[in-house]
Amino acid sequence: MWSPGGSQLRAGVGSPGQNGGPKCEIGVPSVSLTTSDAYDYMSLEGCMHENHDQGAAAVLPGGTALFATLDGHGAEGAAVSRYCVKNLLAGVAAMLRAEKTAPEAIEWAFSRTSDTMAQHLTDCRFSGSTAVVSVMQHTPEGRVLTTGWVGDSRGVVGRNVKAQKALTSVAITQDHKPEYPRERQRLAEARAIVRPSRVIHPHTGAWIEVGAVRVWDSSQIYGVAMSRALGDHQVHPFLIAKPDVSVRMLDDKDRVLVLASDGVWDVMENDEAVQLAASSSPRVASREIVEVCAKRWDGNMPGRRDDITCVVVDLAHPDLIL
Repeated sequence: MWSPGGSQLRAGVGSPGQNGGPKCEIGVPSVSLTTSDAYDYMSLEGCMHENHDQGAAAVLPGGTALFATLDGHGAEGAAVSRYCVKNLLAGVAAMLRAEKTAPEAIEWAFSRTSDTMAQHLTDCRFSGSTAVVSVMQHTPEGRVLTTGWVGDSRGVVGRNVKAQKALTSVAITQDHKPEYPRERQRLAEARAIVRPSRVIHPHTGAWIEVGAVRVWDSSQIYGVAMSRALGDHQVHPFLIAKPDVSVRMLDDKDRVLVLASDGVWDVMENDEAVQLAASSSPRVASREIVEVCAKRWDGNMPGRRDDITCVVVDLAHPDLIL
């Protein structure tokens, strides 16, 4: 099922984010999602279950903008990602109002969302969600883009370098995969079990390893193909919800921001994504990226298409430049 960003953004979530508005589960005011020609998102349900992805955008009073993409997994992945997007945005907004820095606000929101999840969801032991959240602020030095993430939903900026006709992609996140050196070292120090799934060979009867490398709980009954995520409490303390955070000063060469789930990144390179994002309006571009990726999934892996979600932000749009 298609989920166009505009209709969901207009529907909104909660209040305008003021202190008197309704509170979300982490105990701070909810944030209303907003619309603008400067940004949009598109989400397409995969072949195997209801859509577990979430895309969101909100411009707060004063001009600070929040953008997010989440990708749930497990039986309750949709519920986990819905819980997380609402509370992450609310937590970041609340901490910014309390005059915390953007990195501090992101880290608090991730921690608080993770800590309260078990009280409000049926199952977050065997279900979880990736998350990438970007905060764009206006400062005396210029616009600053601060991004926090866990898992393999990814953020990329498309930059216009005059010597090149095409945009240059600049990754502002790095996927949290258990085989990546930094994460592999952390997991080794925690004595985590890191390996692919094991199945019995149909002919030899021997155990063989197949599929992606996973982080397993101590009893080896549940494994996750990433090293950080929200939820998945069965795999704690090896899998963590602590985000990495990047900070980037934006200038007039930074043209577009793309936040997307791995339904995009499994079949599309960063460079192609930013080219498509810059080729038309965010509404049209987000739909085009999702449609191209869906065709590739259906052509290369029939019946296995993942949920696909993409947020596109026109960084040069007047609505985002004060």
